[in-house]
Amino acid sequence: MLISMRPGPPLARGLALVEQIESLLYGRGGSSACDATDVGLQPWISDAQADLEFDLTGAATPAAGAIFPLYDGSPGEDARDAALLDRRMPRLQLARATEAGFTILAEGVPANERPWLLQAGREAVATRLTTLARACVRTKGRPLSMAGVAPAARRRLPELFVAGALAGRVRARLGRLLAHEGHWRVGWRACAAGEGALDRLEWPRAAWTWLPDDRRRYFADPFLFEHGGQVFVFCEEFPYSTAKAVISVFTLDAQGRPTAPRVVLDRPYHLSYPLVFRHEGQIWMMPESSTRRTLELYRADPFPDRWVLDRILLEGLEISDATPFETGGRHFLTAATSDDGGSSWDCLSLFSGPGPLGPWTRCGDGPALVDASAARPAGRVEKRGDSLWRPAQDCTRGYGSGLALCRIESVSEDGFSQTVAARLRPPSGAPPEGVHTLNSGAGFETIDAVGPRGRWKTPDQGDGS
Repeated sequence: MLISMRPGPPLARGLALVEQIESLLYGRGGSSACDATDVGLQPWISDAQADLEFDLTGAATPAAGAIFPLYDGSPGEDARDAALLDRRMPRLQLARATEAGFTILAEGVPANERPWLLQAGREAVATRLTTLARACVRTKGRPLSMAGVAPAARRRLPELFVAGALAGRVRARLGRLLAHEGHWRVGWRACAAGEGALDRLEWPRAAWTWLPDDRRRYFADPFLFEHGGQVFVFCEEFPYSTAKAVISVFTLDAQGRPTAPRVVLDRPYHLSYPLVFRHEGQIWMMPESSTRRTLELYRADPFPDRWVLDRILLEGLEISDATPFETGGRHFLTAATSDDGGSSWDCLSLFSGPGPLGPWTRCGDGPALVDASAARPAGRVEKRGDSLWRPAQDCTRGYGSGLALCRIESVSEDGFSQTVAARLRPPSGAPPEGVHTLNSGAGFETIDAVGPRGRWKTPDQGDGS
């Protein structure tokens, strides 16, 4: 594979000013994935040996015959920066020029965890270019046309981008003095069969009940599980004093009234996403332990208060929100992964195995989907009629800013495809800034939602306010 890495076009004066201000205010540590270089690979590889050639110079007119990036359907780094100045990520495609136009070989929507920084957006794009280039190498440049319509950039002036970013950071800094900025809350409602959000593809006109909290912790990632005639809700509990999450449980009675949450699993590292399931007469939990670069499986002994580590299902990979499911007698697992050192918000990896207890084998050597708007899992995979449906996180406006309700079109060891049927922001009456888990069962539907929450209660506010 020959990679062309000639210097790109000179930086516009306004963008150079943005870079200087960002460097002054935030600093830069070492080299970046999107730095220009005048070092090519030609001394080590000849054109005769190259199966694929990538032109990553950022030029508006790519080298003939090379594979090059498109940003919202246009070549050149000006198109990339226009989207970033618009405070969004461009649809990223790798394409080859043809007489009829462009042939799309790979594509995705990257995530940007720091949209107020132009350089952070450029680095996120460069990282996902690496991911998509590896996908092209795997398919040997076979066409893959699955492009959607990209939004038109407003081409905000660089000076306005900097001013808006600085104002936003000041507001956020001041807000954190008075409130917990990303305070998640768990909610639920009674839900008859066929009346859930995955059935309706919209929120019902029904009130949600919210788990009380003391503002010294948040609760997120609720999973319903019915056992012995009781309805259990397992969730992540994050005490602000420790900054390390544990797994807690509470129960709901027939009227939806909760008991007080209690901790059932505490490890020296962060835990979340407590997916609980029954298999072979045992009850199992597969929580997220991505900070340890493992996927662990626990067995209830006894249920629900004691959990014993049974095995390590996967290790050496940063795996988030692992979600197993079965279809046609075959078992798969979807999970968010941080491929190529990038964000875990935009890459969905697929694994296969003989059963929900593993062993799990990754399908391919890269993500099955790159899409910040509908990749990261957000709850159980459910069957509706003849179709499989999965809720996914929409992270285009930030982590967990919304849900994408996705119908799985095909899944096998060779690939995965889905169609987004609906997108949901938080329902009426919920914290307003995001919703990123949806589950149903045992006559209830659960979600979590996020928004600022005052650090202290006023005298007229109860714990559930």
